[in-house]
Amino acid sequence: MEKAKKDPAQRLILLVWSLGIFLAFSIIVSAGRQDDLQAKPQIPGGFRRPCGPFPVGTHEYLWIDENRGEPFTSDPSDRRRLLARVWYPSGPVPGKETAHYVLDVDEFPENSIYRRGREIKTNAVTDAPLALSDGPFPVLVYQPGGGTPRFIATFQAEQLASYGYVVISADHAGFSETVRFPDGHRFRADTMLPPKETGNFRDDVLNNWAWLEKEIFPTWLADAVFTLDKIGELARTPDQIFYEKLDLNRIGMMGWSFGGAVSVQMSRQDRRVKAVVDQDGQLFGDVWKKGTSRPFMLMHHGIEDTAPKPEDNPVMKELIEMTQARDRSLRERSSHDWYDLTIADTQHGHFSDFLLFFPRNPAELDPERAHDIIVAYTLAFFNRYLRGMESELLTAPSTDYPEVRFTKGKGTGMAHRPAFLGTVVGHGLLLAPAHGAADDLKRCVPGPPW
Repeated sequence: MEKAKKDPAQRLILLVWSLGIFLAFSIIVSAGRQDDLQAKPQIPGGFRRPCGPFPVGTHEYLWIDENRGEPFTSDPSDRRRLLARVWYPSGPVPGKETAHYVLDVDEFPENSIYRRGREIKTNAVTDAPLALSDGPFPVLVYQPGGGTPRFIATFQAEQLASYGYVVISADHAGFSETVRFPDGHRFRADTMLPPKETGNFRDDVLNNWAWLEKEIFPTWLADAVFTLDKIGELARTPDQIFYEKLDLNRIGMMGWSFGGAVSVQMSRQDRRVKAVVDQDGQLFGDVWKKGTSRPFMLMHHGIEDTAPKPEDNPVMKELIEMTQARDRSLRERSSHDWYDLTIADTQHGHFSDFLLFFPRNPAELDPERAHDIIVAYTLAFFNRYLRGMESELLTAPSTDYPEVRFTKGKGTGMAHRPAFLGTVVGHGLLLAPAHGAADDLKRCVPGPPW
């Protein structure tokens, strides 16, 4: 195990694990030997084809916040840079080559796991024409997990875009592996570095949490606000693809791990965010103490977590209870609908593309099955609160997804609840079949190219 921890890919995953509730340790276990990690990614045919009525287009932006310095470097002239990838419903693009998963391997250091994705193809076509519609499309902002890039949830971004959502995800430099931007700017973090390990498991975790809370979380929240500002600019700027095609009254936010925490906090502090999904992320900020007025969904992995060393398992249980207490407080203090899901036989990495890169662990849920479940419930949730579309998935446990432990409720807290949450249907958009998009996913199988 000590040898495995020295592998760069496993160190990255361990970082993701240590940042939230350090729960991706199970990824390390499931990943196996070092030579397995150096093998080709386990995505021989690319990502599963989207199930919705739209083909998918994609585009990348480099956004520079001229009003904000770069907090992760000591150079006072540095400005905060965000790399953003957009997936969107497109018009027909027969015969067009689809985009690579990693567009520029030189964005990442030589030992980065993401360089293994250079040959992986996605289902999205770069700069495909936007799908025709009578009105603007609802928007979903995705927040990646700590240490991971904007495209780490391609499995769901493409699916959601195929059902008529514009999905936008921005990196958080300094807390990701980006070392070079498309404009040639080279990046190396030399401030806000993580605390040094003491060797005491409990102290190290709590020190990491404090560092995340005080140093990293405010920067990510500022990045999220800036991303929303840029989305507004895209919708208001003539002569570009999204002009008047983004519905700024129907914006949802979602994220994995640390990004899930950012999403939930944003639902409290930014009125532009109307509904949120937290995919296996420990809560930070003050939202768990004060609640939110927005509907939210919390997703959790189902495999029991253990500490790296057996003697630290009692501490692990104590720390997990601390995170669960935050979840309970959020549910109690909020004032809108909430949903809580646990997916059996899954670990932290199931909520990302990560496990598609590793040999499958037969003791765990097949990653593609987990992805189908995650997409189905995420889609049902946002369809309900951004489009006003009902789904049986949100009413009770589903026989179609017996792996899911499902609970729901309504908070009784005093968090201010605005009169309008953007739950309007349609604007003439082509939506899913009448039985509902999430229900349609049950029958979705990979099909021919668009």
